[in-house]
Amino acid sequence: MRPIVLTLILTAGRGLAGTPDIPPSTTQPFTALTLSNFFSEGWNEPYSFRSSLPDGAPDLPLFRLVTNFLVRVSRTDYFYETELRKSPTKDVQFLDEYVDYAFNQRFMLSVFGNYTALDQRSGPYQDAGAAGAQLRVQLVDTPTDSDALNLRMDSPAQGIGDHLTKWSTSLTGWRDLSARGAGRLGLYYDLIDEAYAGSSTAGTTSNDVAYGLALAETWTRPTDVVGNLSTVVEFSGATELNGTARNTTQLTATPGIQFVLGGRNVLMLGVDIPLTHPSDTRDVYRFTYIYAF
Repeated sequence: MRPIVLTLILTAGRGLAGTPDIPPSTTQPFTALTLSNFFSEGWNEPYSFRSSLPDGAPDLPLFRLVTNFLVRVSRTDYFYETELRKSPTKDVQFLDEYVDYAFNQRFMLSVFGNYTALDQRSGPYQDAGAAGAQLRVQLVDTPTDSDALNLRMDSPAQGIGDHLTKWSTSLTGWRDLSARGAGRLGLYYDLIDEAYAGSSTAGTTSNDVAYGLALAETWTRPTDVVGNLSTVVEFSGATELNGTARNTTQLTATPGIQFVLGGRNVLMLGVDIPLTHPSDTRDVYRFTYIYAF
């Protein structure tokens, strides 16, 4: 099984780079993007906000699942994690900062940096920074469906013993289920292949697959004082494909809430609940702030 620190660094950012139904200053007539017009539509269209259907579910950012749409935002994520008493680490704090910039309706670039601090039960306090980048290509974008392909690189935080660079490829998506009489309900998925390169000890995992499924119900309108108030539950997991922990699976549920203030500011609060036992962690509390520009 991978060390808990490496797991935290490499999975904490899975759901990054997105924002909910926040209109920037400009919009444009909606042109549905599909696989059939992949090479002819979207590439020459300047980026602009595309709103959801009036009574539909907005496409939201999530904590753990990778976002499936293009944005121009800055995003800050923080989590605080307490470990089980058997762990040599007492608690973990993680902070990252993203800038996501969509160049047109098909392509987006993200750059990010992060900082991890480890409070050990015995031994010195440890901390380290790392960075990375992500490319997103919009495959499908209609009023009720969205799918995207993501390519991502995470550098190692060597100051806390991480010496592996992560390369990941993910397929992500969203479906608006409101037409099925489910209220303003959105369904989300992601599927990620993760490969690790660098100096490692024998038996260390060099490849795994991560996956997620989420549901989000939205209760208020974007123009309300508390806009797009939504309750969310994410189910995410990862399975080791090789190494001594081959076929080991970890599953987590993350319930949370999010809402919009002032039209462009998104606040998200959540908590991780382990679904597989034994678990390396006890409590994980998450906070995210997103600003759409």
